[in-house]
Amino acid sequence: MKREAWCYVAALVSGIAVWIAASAASGREEAWDSALYFSAGMPAICAVSMVLAFFAPVRSWRWGLTPLAGQFLWMLLNQGVGNLLPLGVVAFGLFSVPAILAARAGAFLGNKWARSNEP
Repeated sequence: MKREAWCYVAALVSGIAVWIAASAASGREEAWDSALYFSAGMPAICAVSMVLAFFAPVRSWRWGLTPLAGQFLWMLLNQGVGNLLPLGVVAFGLFSVPAILAARAGAFLGNKWARSNEP
């Protein structure tokens, strides 16, 4: 499997895992109803996005967006479509901004590291 395919899998799984862990630890149905989601979950997603972009720097924004897309899909599968779906889409879009910025930083560092190791 190509490196990018593995990165997509890692990004989706990490996003879903953060959602499930924050929900389970807080006892809330939706992870973002817990402070744990913002204090530990979002930094974890940003770290994963940065690492993925370091190793796959092309179109790095996708490594910040994919974990939150995974969370959105997980929420839809578990809770169904509710009347606040448009608000949820906007919220996930806003929450993806820090992860996208972290991915951009990881891509910058990855490109810089690759240039410094050229013969």
